[in-house]
Amino acid sequence: MAPSLALGLAVLAAAAAAADGADREAQRPTLPVNSTTGLSQALGAVCEASSDRTNWPFHTDQKQWYSCRSSAGATNDLGSTPQPCVGDSSSVRIELTPGKAECLVAHAPQCKIPMHDFVSLDYELAVRGCGAVWAAPLWITPDTWQWGAGSGEVDSTEMCPRGAVYLNFAGGGHQVASRLPAAGGEAHVTVRKDARGVVTVAACTADEAAAHGGQCAPPQYSGCDDCLRAAQPFGCWCNEQSTPPNIYGSGGCVEGTDCMWTLVSDIWNGVAGDEGYKGCMTEVAGEVEAGKPNLKSQCALSVQKIRLRGGGPNGRLQWGAGSPAECMALTV
Repeated sequence: MAPSLALGLAVLAAAAAAADGADREAQRPTLPVNSTTGLSQALGAVCEASSDRTNWPFHTDQKQWYSCRSSAGATNDLGSTPQPCVGDSSSVRIELTPGKAECLVAHAPQCKIPMHDFVSLDYELAVRGCGAVWAAPLWITPDTWQWGAGSGEVDSTEMCPRGAVYLNFAGGGHQVASRLPAAGGEAHVTVRKDARGVVTVAACTADEAAAHGGQCAPPQYSGCDDCLRAAQPFGCWCNEQSTPPNIYGSGGCVEGTDCMWTLVSDIWNGVAGDEGYKGCMTEVAGEVEAGKPNLKSQCALSVQKIRLRGGGPNGRLQWGAGSPAECMALTV
């Protein structure tokens, strides 16, 4: 792995220490693309957009984000916004407009995910023409973001560095390239937290998910060290040396925090940002220079059938206090 993961984490730790209130995205190490194929490589069947936002739990407000600033200075401020898919309130569809340096994001801050109750997250992903942009189709971020690679952020799928789809953790843990081509394809994605607090991310075909009860097959590992092995085909985040261990000892769950996470979906194609912008807006040869938005891109993506599972009846996630009724669309 070049540069090494250890070197990447050292860089991340230094950046986090230097920047108070640092971004939810941190510079990634360069990761090798997994040569294994098998996920759909046709043009992704990105869903049809809906104008009906009734009971849609996502917000698309114009605001400042550390990660990305558009040519107008904020997010969702150049005439385009993420939308739901037709007939699915548990979905997000995002599409870039050529010629615009825009930052598009949908998030569900009112739907609080208690990490102690969380068991898994599943969704269906489709991408089209996203081979040279920085995007994170669906990720979960803690309310309290600190410690860089130890934050507990789970970037379940992310085009960082640009050019491929990775299973990332803000630079921490074992990050790996998926088998899904960023230029176009479809996959089912499953994020799991085991009883010890070890978090894994796997991408598979729809048929594979159907054969395992609507989820990718459970990753096989004997413990944290085995889960983090470079040869593992799935993403893994764990730290058994923290107190408490693993995700419960992350920056988002230590004493003094609420240990709540939030769903986010984005395409960051703006003109500036923080260390995450610098680390993820990499060169794609023949397509776009490093640190520049791709103004030719027509990248479109959709995440559908988002399903969070937890410790409630029938595997339902038990939302944090104050979460509104529309959040129920996101659980079983």
